[in-house]
Amino acid sequence: MKLKTFYVRAAAAAAAALLFLYPFPAHAADSAALQGQVSAAQREYESAASTLDSMQQQASDTRQQVNDLQSQTDALRGQLGSIVAQLEQSRTELAEAQNQATAAAKALEEKQAAFSARYDSCKQQLTAMQLLNEGGEISLLMQADDLYELLTFWQVLNDLTEHNKQLLDELDAEAQALDTQRQQAEAAATQAEQAAQALQARQDELTQTQIQLEQALQQASTELDSQRAAAEAQAAVTEEKRKAYEQATAALDAYLKAQSQKYQDPARHCSLDFTCPLPSVGRISTYFGEPDAVYNKPHTGADMPAASGTLIYAVADGVVSAASTRPSYGNCVQIDHGTADDGSSYATLYAHMSSFCVSAGQTVHKGDVIGYVGNTGDVRGANGGYHLHLELRINGTRTDPLQYIPH
Repeated sequence: MKLKTFYVRAAAAAAAALLFLYPFPAHAADSAALQGQVSAAQREYESAASTLDSMQQQASDTRQQVNDLQSQTDALRGQLGSIVAQLEQSRTELAEAQNQATAAAKALEEKQAAFSARYDSCKQQLTAMQLLNEGGEISLLMQADDLYELLTFWQVLNDLTEHNKQLLDELDAEAQALDTQRQQAEAAATQAEQAAQALQARQDELTQTQIQLEQALQQASTELDSQRAAAEAQAAVTEEKRKAYEQATAALDAYLKAQSQKYQDPARHCSLDFTCPLPSVGRISTYFGEPDAVYNKPHTGADMPAASGTLIYAVADGVVSAASTRPSYGNCVQIDHGTADDGSSYATLYAHMSSFCVSAGQTVHKGDVIGYVGNTGDVRGANGGYHLHLELRINGTRTDPLQYIPH
């Protein structure tokens, strides 16, 4: 229960209870008029309090929405931070891959240039050898002075040809290896670029979501501020209604206090020999002083569950000082039992009757039937069914009835 609701309902219960602090006549026109004013003020007060409750609940729901949006925004910012870090790392890797691809391409280009140069040299040598094959070679060999020189010269020509062939093969193999490295470096660069693009797309997506969340958060925060302002204004209205209710109750209380003098007789003796107000009491559903389930304030009497229509008895001799219907107590009866030997005055109140069968000013005796168990009035608590609400007042002060009255 909200704090303001507690104060609103507690004040309403307390004000309604004041109606029976003093005895009053059942058919007084002035009392009825004042009671009408109290009832109207109470309805306006409770309506304002209910509206305030709704506004506070709405503000609470919006506050939760703001908290949820803030949590989502914070989480998204964390994701964005991680994505940005990954993107920076990916861009670094992309730059390295691109550098490696560039270096591989350059190395391949240089190796291809070396191959071309060597190839041109070999072609020149092959051209010269071709000329030798056309006659120059035999002429050159015939210039040898002996067989050793001839064989040596021939071996040199063969070695030169084999060397050129081997060198070209090596250059070609190196070029192929470099081309493979270049392709791998370019593939790595392409992969790194795709990864960077994917991270950039994810960053763009999260950034857009963040913008939407921040807009929703701003809207909810603005709405919350508006709801809080409206609730504060409604709280002021509720406070005015509470004051009006208290004023109406005070006026009725003053009137009832004056009227109650008719039924007070200091000479009437109270023997304190009380009896149970019901044929039997199976249990007590709410004890005196126990926090009330609706108003969360100390209970002013004892609640005794019983079947509808169960007889209710006067617990002792006395005079009926009130027999009427009131918003909180419903159909109720109050009996003044007089003054005990210790000088204290005693009175009992029986509330939530389905109906009563006595009237104000009537003398009753211990055990007389005064009404029947019901559930009239305000019975919204845990014991909202049929029951008797019994109160005992000593010198006008509510006291635990179970300490004096058998049950």
